[in-house]
Amino acid sequence: MSQVLDGSNHSLQNSFEGQDEFSYKPVPPTAVVGLVLGLLSFIALFGIIGLGVAVFGIVVSLISMFNIRRAGGELGGKMVARAGLMLSTFFLGTGISYQSFVYAHEVPEGYQRINFATDISAKEFVQKDGVTSVNPDVLKMDKQKVFVKGYMYPTRQTEDLQSFILVKDNGQCCFGGQPDVKDMILVEMQGKNRADFYSGLVSVAGEFVAEAPTQAGELRPVYQLKGTHFEQARTSYR
Repeated sequence: MSQVLDGSNHSLQNSFEGQDEFSYKPVPPTAVVGLVLGLLSFIALFGIIGLGVAVFGIVVSLISMFNIRRAGGELGGKMVARAGLMLSTFFLGTGISYQSFVYAHEVPEGYQRINFATDISAKEFVQKDGVTSVNPDVLKMDKQKVFVKGYMYPTRQTEDLQSFILVKDNGQCCFGGQPDVKDMILVEMQGKNRADFYSGLVSVAGEFVAEAPTQAGELRPVYQLKGTHFEQARTSYR
């Protein structure tokens, strides 16, 4: 009889040990957050914000894995944290590669990339003998085929635009006010080329005219671009 009881007690003890072995272990919230960020990191293919999400996902997942390891087996979620880390790392690398490729190939053949803010707006006019003239650095681009990014200044017409004002940032185009003359380019599309208004960043290519005082409505841009290419910007990098 005692042998039967001992056998029963031994079986119950093994059962309880098995339950302890497979008992629930709490998963730290950072592991779940890291996985969610890893899934969201696919937007790294489309812009710099996505790259930031991927980097944040890597940091959160690494912190989660460190906390799980330090807990000495009291926390679960190791696979969740590892999956988040792998997803964020994959999309970060893929996003950087893809955006670098697009950036390198978005300029039409025969055109040179210029930065609106640093190559044009930052160049002050030159005063000599009471005469104001264009900065020599900007004048070097006169009659050159250039590729530049900026924002379209809103007009009443939104489709099939033959001309429009390009400004350097969305604060000037979307929040009112009069942009500085150095911060505007009058774009005149050539031939049958036309542009539709877009509130985001756009890319324009054409022949740059460094000194062409032209009036367009209430705005008076100093610079002009004879546009041959127009599209929504493929990348946010200038």
